[in-house]
Amino acid sequence: MSIVIQQRLIPDGSPNKPSKPMTPQWITIHNTDNTSGTAESHARYLLDGSGGRQASWHYTVDDKDIYQHLRDNEQGWHAGDGNGPGNTTSIGIEVCMYTGMNQDVAWNNAAWLVATLILRYKLTFDQVVPHKNWSGKQCPSQILPYWSQFIILIKGQVQQLQNGIRILVNGQEAAQGILKNNVVYGPIRDIATALGLSVGWDNTKKLAYLNNISQPNSIILNGSAYVPVRAIAESIGASVTWNGTERIVSIQHQDKKE
Repeated sequence: MSIVIQQRLIPDGSPNKPSKPMTPQWITIHNTDNTSGTAESHARYLLDGSGGRQASWHYTVDDKDIYQHLRDNEQGWHAGDGNGPGNTTSIGIEVCMYTGMNQDVAWNNAAWLVATLILRYKLTFDQVVPHKNWSGKQCPSQILPYWSQFIILIKGQVQQLQNGIRILVNGQEAAQGILKNNVVYGPIRDIATALGLSVGWDNTKKLAYLNNISQPNSIILNGSAYVPVRAIAESIGASVTWNGTERIVSIQHQDKKE
């Protein structure tokens, strides 16, 4: 799976964040305890100053979106331990619980985010903790009774990420790719959507098209067309880079019409 993380960063100097640097050593899981708030509405709440409270965290997750509010390398006020390690060394993630939300999808989205951060910062599963670990509060209220199952979800996502290739378009998550004969292939439809381009398929020639430009070496995987990512980038004049450590392919493309 691959999810676009939408950045709505709290401005530097805002009174609802510490504005202090940190090196992530923990990931702290919360539930919002808000039966009406989506990830997007929590993003607006933080941008509007958290109601005058000293409250801020790094990400909010629901069944549709992930919003980022703080950079990973800056402290938040979310753990309830003052200047303790929860606030000063942990990335805070709030998981929504609004009425009508698909909880399974939201928890899987949260597990994917945690897995991504574990791999990025070389953390262990023991460094993923509930809010209760820092302050004694029964939080995350919905996830806490199923904590071991939630960790299993995270482990599954880590395994998927380790076996797969992340494809970013202009810095945003776009798709999950595969490595075949030392070539990274990606699902052309997902990549086209991220680039804002049209995609087509000639069933006779078994050939994919991006903005009417043919994409040779197309393959079908689980019913979807996959093409070499570098070929996609070069066909539209985009640049592509490979991060072998994190297994990330990045496409940078500036629409010439802009």
